[in-house]
Amino acid sequence: MSTALNVMKTRSNEQHYINATNIQNNSIATTSKKHLLLEITKHTLSFTYSKFIHQNKTLETTIQCIGSLYNQSCLYHNLYYVDSAFMILTVKGQHLPSYSVRTDAFVLWPTTPNKRVFDSYSDLEKFVRTVIDPRIIPSVTLHFGQPWHFNIGHALFDGLYPAYVALIRFSPRHLHPFRILAGVDDCNDCWSEDIYSRFGGLGILKESVLNKMSKGNWFMFEELVMGSG
Repeated sequence: MSTALNVMKTRSNEQHYINATNIQNNSIATTSKKHLLLEITKHTLSFTYSKFIHQNKTLETTIQCIGSLYNQSCLYHNLYYVDSAFMILTVKGQHLPSYSVRTDAFVLWPTTPNKRVFDSYSDLEKFVRTVIDPRIIPSVTLHFGQPWHFNIGHALFDGLYPAYVALIRFSPRHLHPFRILAGVDDCNDCWSEDIYSRFGGLGILKESVLNKMSKGNWFMFEELVMGSG
């Protein structure tokens, strides 16, 4: 009789432990699910609100350049992109530095963004908010062109290295995650692209992809650095 009672008691304790474990596991699963949903919601809101809530105080393009004209690096705030071309939006009478840069070690001619000049800032703001309604590409973007990126030597030392040195000129941006806008050829198995993405921390955007998306659509880089270091 005593043995039977002990067996029943043991089974009862085991069942209680199992029930308690199940409750704990369900609680953990529910918490993890809530966290996952929160992360999804956060990124969804971030993506949704990026078109168009702007953190900078102005929508006008501003430019800061460092170095000689041959070896110049430029930091652009509010640099626009449409129909496969960079576009500066500025106001009449506003002084801009020489902003031509070299983005590719094997291209002899510089990259010079197009420019559109408005009579007043209110005209520029109205154009941005009500006409083009650009999709914002947030944070810092580093742009460079790179042939032969299937070869890791070219990928690192002809493309990423000089561009990163340009980014260092605008410290401390090189110490924080940034996106890479890469002018590279199509390649299905170039592992250098994964290196670019991991090194920057915010991923890689191919210029060819952006060109397709920008047909008739405007984008705005909050901060973009390009030029050789």
